[in-house]
This record gives sequence, C-alpha cells and structure tokens, in this order.
Amino acid sequence: MDKSQIISSLIEQQGKLQFTMLIGGTLYKADSFDVAHLQTPVTKPTLRGGVYFSDLKEFKIRAKFSGAALLPVLSKTMLGPNTDFETIKFLADVECDGEKKQVTLFANLTNYVQRGDDLELNLVVVGAELSS
Repeated sequence: MDKSQIISSLIEQQGKLQFTMLIGGTLYKADSFDVAHLQTPVTKPTLRGGVYFSDLKEFKIRAKFSGAALLPVLSKTMLGPNTDFETIKFLADVECDGEKKQVTLFANLTNYVQRGDDLELNLVVVGAELSS
C-alpha cells in the first residue's frame, strides 16, 4: 500500500483508532486525532521556504493533547527555532484486510496552539507505513 491508500483507510476508521505520538523516544497519547486531505495555499507544487515540498493537496493532521508536558519538546520539532523539521511519528493499531497491523504516520509540525493546559498540533503528513 502507498501513503495515500494507507491514509485513506485511516480516514475511513477515524474516531475508532487511538493514536500515540512518538517524539525523542517518548510516547504521548493523543486525546483526539483527525487526518484529512486538504487544499494548500499554493497554486503549483513548490519548495516552501527552501525547506519542505508542498503539493496542491496534502494530508494534514490535527491532534490534541492534555497537559503541558509536550511544550519543551515541541520547540525542537518545528521550523523556526531550528533549520530542519524533526519528523514526528504517530502510531496506531488498525484492522487491514482482516489482520491487525500497526500504522505509522510520519509528519512535520507546522504550528501548535496552547489553550490552558491543552495543546492542538497541526502537522503535514510526509510518509506512512503499515507493518505486521
């Protein structure tokens, strides 16, 4: 399965899956997780900021987390304070073709919003893989 097929199957199972985020060897359980295929603000495929490639439509993730434990880690993962994005992994167990498998989504953090102790992360999916 390619990235689009894996993510399309996730969209169909959305709401039933529990995702965990892996950053720097530490796991964080997502309170909510949504993935969608959305239009981007570019008129043609382009290298944005000389750092990452953006197509006309991208798979984007919106994930919410409780607690402020993530704050010190996030500044190391997104462009701005760093010259490179750190790839963030999202893991979930899925049912695929009658078998239980683990899906891994690889994403770059584009921004986050803090509301009290809660964090909402917005990410762009850069890869996906399915393993037994």
